[in-house]
Amino acid sequence: MQEKIKQTIQKFELPSKVVVACSGGVDSIVLLEALVRFRPDITVAVAHVNYHIREDADDDADFVRATAADHGLDFYEKVVDLSKETVAVEEKARDIRYAFFKEVAEKAHASGILLAQHKNDQAETVLLQIIRGGAYQQKAGMLAHSGDYYRPFLCLSKEELVTYAKQNGLSWHEDYTNLDPDYTPRNMIRNNVLPALEGINEQAVDHLVQWAKGAQKEQAFLSESVKADLGMFKSDYRRIKEDWWPFFLKELAKEAGLYQLKEEQVDAFCHVLLNDKKPNAAISLTNGYAFTKTYDRVAVRKGPSNPEKSGEKLLKAGQKKARLVLELDQWYFLTDLMLAVQNREQVKATDSVLTLPGDLDGAVILEQADEDSEVPIKGGHKSIRRLLIDQKIPQEVRSETYLLLDRNENVLAVWLGRKHWYKSANWPADRPSGKQCLVWRIEGN
Repeated sequence: MQEKIKQTIQKFELPSKVVVACSGGVDSIVLLEALVRFRPDITVAVAHVNYHIREDADDDADFVRATAADHGLDFYEKVVDLSKETVAVEEKARDIRYAFFKEVAEKAHASGILLAQHKNDQAETVLLQIIRGGAYQQKAGMLAHSGDYYRPFLCLSKEELVTYAKQNGLSWHEDYTNLDPDYTPRNMIRNNVLPALEGINEQAVDHLVQWAKGAQKEQAFLSESVKADLGMFKSDYRRIKEDWWPFFLKELAKEAGLYQLKEEQVDAFCHVLLNDKKPNAAISLTNGYAFTKTYDRVAVRKGPSNPEKSGEKLLKAGQKKARLVLELDQWYFLTDLMLAVQNREQVKATDSVLTLPGDLDGAVILEQADEDSEVPIKGGHKSIRRLLIDQKIPQEVRSETYLLLDRNENVLAVWLGRKHWYKSANWPADRPSGKQCLVWRIEGN
């Protein structure tokens, strides 16, 4: 067993300075002793948290302190009192110790935090993850290396660690609460569920660990694949297979920093994406976030959850309109826009540059549109509201729609919500363009 522990520690890639989380139990004592013994190239500091949950908690702290001193290692202790806590004690303790480990790593100038979790812990974790569910609850157990955290013993069983400790005359402290199946859900799995599974198949723990390894590889591959096509999904979700939508939605939420996501929310939004009759829709999430659908585009936004109400409405009939008469070679400001009529040779042609008809006589007029404004089309007229829908202009920018009129106030073209120009039936398509163009810049004034 000694050779197996030695090879495990020596082959595991670790930074030059580490913090060992040591409770005083057999797992962390073996980890600490093996590091000192087989990795003299590594500088080790010891971190211990005393929760005062058990009567002998101070004894555990004294024991770990003495063990660190025996090895000449720096010792750091966090003392908190959770003895009177009755709700979510396990979660509170976990948050406290992980924050403390980070703090110790900074003080000790260490770039790694070592945890002594082993194969049995991994099997327990996998079962807990499956039971708890959740869109973001991974079902692949713990990683051997994740960020600043290292778990060298995930390939070793509890029995192997105990055997090594006994063979080398190591002392440790037992936590009797670990034997109480009613103390935590993990204890229930440890003391009741896993033994029952091993009664069915004595290799149950090994099989769960192997399953976790395979699942971790699959999740890593899936994550990289989704990230590669995430931009495509955002701009046109229909280019991605329907069965893959949930994976992209989860990655999209993660990208926005949203981790509290339920499977029901993902499923509900997938139904929204399938509904062609509702081009603009949203599903509320947590913390003010929402999945939003705007025609073929998908996003996670923070703010109003209903995209139909998220942007300023177009002007109603009778409201005062913003209007500018545009003369040659002058710049004008309108809200956050800058625009001018210029000689064509003076500007580069872009999506926001409209080359004007060659025989256009007199100044042109730019007027903010209202939703009932009529635009001449071949064979009739169409309202601005209908035109915006047909052209799939996002609701949040529809208020930035402007009519381009000639001096007789005939509608020549429409600037559609920061997107593009739409030329009306009045546009003289049969006459060549002139040397003037309308330049449209979106920037602060």
